[in-house]
Amino acid sequence: MTHAPADAWDRIDRWLSDHAPGYRARLRPPAESELLRRVAERSAGAELPPALLSWWARTDGLDRAPAPESPPPAGHLIPDFYDPCGAAEADERRTIHLQVAQDILPPPLAAAWENHTRARSADPAGTLYPTEAVPVWLPEWLPVAVDGGGGGLFTDLRPGQLHGCVVPFTRTGHDRAPRWPGITEMLTDVADRLQSLDANEAVAMMVGRWTLPRD
Repeated sequence: MTHAPADAWDRIDRWLSDHAPGYRARLRPPAESELLRRVAERSAGAELPPALLSWWARTDGLDRAPAPESPPPAGHLIPDFYDPCGAAEADERRTIHLQVAQDILPPPLAAAWENHTRARSADPAGTLYPTEAVPVWLPEWLPVAVDGGGGGLFTDLRPGQLHGCVVPFTRTGHDRAPRWPGITEMLTDVADRLQSLDANEAVAMMVGRWTLPRD
């Protein structure tokens, strides 16, 4: 594992312990190595970023299923509306997005669309298509966080200088540029923001549009 994402996650974990222990309790234990291997095998031959593997080796995402004795946690760990998803959930959501992209196409266009997406898969990581008439989803785009409304963040597994960059997406498309160059930078940004809060902000649990994790 690389040290940078682990260090950032340690800082996030300490903040959650102090300010949102209920949210922290909903974080799943580390992902099993066999699960990570299966997800890697289903990633169209693309390499999973070491920082992502390091993160999932610390926690396998947030358990959003409400427990019988308590409501689900409020707020979101990643600004503005995102919560981490684990390896199995990431693989499942990627499969759903790929299927939706196929289902909305008229059958006569299926072969052309397959060639179209294959060509997009050959582009370097960080190449995005926000103006496509039909929302593009590539096998090399792996969700790493969700917003509860059909959107979230994906990491781009295609080769290139921006391999592993993190991109926001919605039901109808994705952003024009990556928000973070990688998982390490995303977690470091979150850790820095949390640790920079003053007492009033921590109590209010609101920074701009970002509703912070709380119990």
